[in-house]
Amino acid sequence: MKFRVIFLAFLGLMSISCNQGSSSAGISIQPEITLNSPDFEQISKDNYSIKVHKDWIVELYPEDEMAMYIYLDTSDDFVENINLIIRDLGDVAITLDEVAQAAQREFASQGRIISSEKIITPSKEHQRMIVTSKYYGEDLKFILHYIVKNSHVYILTFTSLERDFNTYEKVAEQIMQSFTVK
Repeated sequence: MKFRVIFLAFLGLMSISCNQGSSSAGISIQPEITLNSPDFEQISKDNYSIKVHKDWIVELYPEDEMAMYIYLDTSDDFVENINLIIRDLGDVAITLDEVAQAAQREFASQGRIISSEKIITPSKEHQRMIVTSKYYGEDLKFILHYIVKNSHVYILTFTSLERDFNTYEKVAEQIMQSFTVK
């Protein structure tokens, strides 16, 4: 029980709470995404790898809680970014469905869950959520990928201003979908 309280508190700190307005839920089985473009460079760590677009900047371990911070240096005031948080579950057995349900409950107080679906590819299974929320007066839009593997929860989050989301979504999604756990 103590872990669940800590885990829910972590989800609250890590993400912006969102209200479940109109949402879609389901399971999607998809083919593997292959990025063989020279525009993407692979970053490999001990237990995961990800391909990052050449225009995006990577910082490893920028903060205690964050394993990776990938951002786009643009001329506007907001820094569109993808961050990776890895949580060690230890001996606690938790499923992807439980993580997704906890995240949806946590996001239920403000904002809106646009979609939430489990995606299965040949190399991974993850929960993909798209949420919107107001944060410090800005309308933000997020893509979150939750992966549970090898006693860890991997949380990838793309954050953008809602008005700029469509501009960066395709490349951000390609980066996030290239993420694999070894």
